[in-house]
Amino acid sequence: MQILTRNNSVKLFFIFLTLVTSSVKSQIDVTDAVNDMLYISSKYVSSAASASVYQSSSSWFSSAESVGKFKLDVSFHVNILPIPNKQKTFLINNNELSTMELRGAQTAKIPTALGGHTETFFDFDIDGEAYEWQAFEGIKQDVVAHPYMQASVGLWKETDVTLRYSPKVTINTSSYDIFGAAIKHNLSQYFRKEATDSDPIELAVLASYSVFNLNLFFDEVAIEPIDPKPDSVPLTTINSMIIDANSLLFQIVASKKLHKLELTGSLAYTYNKFNYKLGGYQGLFLDVFNELLSFLDESKTEFKGDFGVNYYFNKFYVSSMLSLGKFPNVNLALHYKFF
Repeated sequence: MQILTRNNSVKLFFIFLTLVTSSVKSQIDVTDAVNDMLYISSKYVSSAASASVYQSSSSWFSSAESVGKFKLDVSFHVNILPIPNKQKTFLINNNELSTMELRGAQTAKIPTALGGHTETFFDFDIDGEAYEWQAFEGIKQDVVAHPYMQASVGLWKETDVTLRYSPKVTINTSSYDIFGAAIKHNLSQYFRKEATDSDPIELAVLASYSVFNLNLFFDEVAIEPIDPKPDSVPLTTINSMIIDANSLLFQIVASKKLHKLELTGSLAYTYNKFNYKLGGYQGLFLDVFNELLSFLDESKTEFKGDFGVNYYFNKFYVSSMLSLGKFPNVNLALHYKFF
């Protein structure tokens, strides 16, 4: 799979012209190696990017009903995302690569950012010198959980505005934080015969916008000669990947109260924009690789369904929600209503 287009390859050529030897063979070797690294990196990060979408889009609502005009609902949430085994690894084959080769194998299963430890190495040549690169490791977690605060205020026409904030949460050495806002509008009000009528099922529409950052830190990976000469230095040393993302969610919500219980459900569509960057020590590759990593910046769309149950007592209530899609996600929250 070719990551770099013809125009991008030309750009790469001129970047490396000032950084690497003037050898045309070196330019070709470097271009092929970077192409392979970009391809492997895209597979490495894909699952984590999708998982962060489910974390950021969960539980923007607890009911299709409005909070009430100028009333406030404040809640403390915990998101729990089990990581399916199929999202922890990916297969790579030498036939997919331009110049790199798996050491001692034709095919290997290596970790995604959500995976674990690996001892897989890739070998490649630049201008006749042999280099190695160890595959990145993952966060080594079976479940990812993070807390956040949320507040909803009711405005006119049964419309609620919601704000969400999560402090930076550390998972091993990696971290995650999020900020977002949403607006929800009740549709059932247009079908009531009288203002006091209650509906068998409440319906609403909701839209949200989230900004989230995922910093994935792993053991240092040096891209260096296999048999270094006295004056050889690593091309670069990499120890992290940073994912900055923006997410738009559009959702139709339904709910039904049964005395102190309330059943909720929704269907949602998300549009997400991701930007990627590697962290580490300055070396021959790092600046150039991050310049080219912008070509991996991508948009993703996801569909999911939500199913929830609320239990009310006095001014408090507990909400629980299960989201299903590429990832399962469970959200638990304690709410307090200010009237």
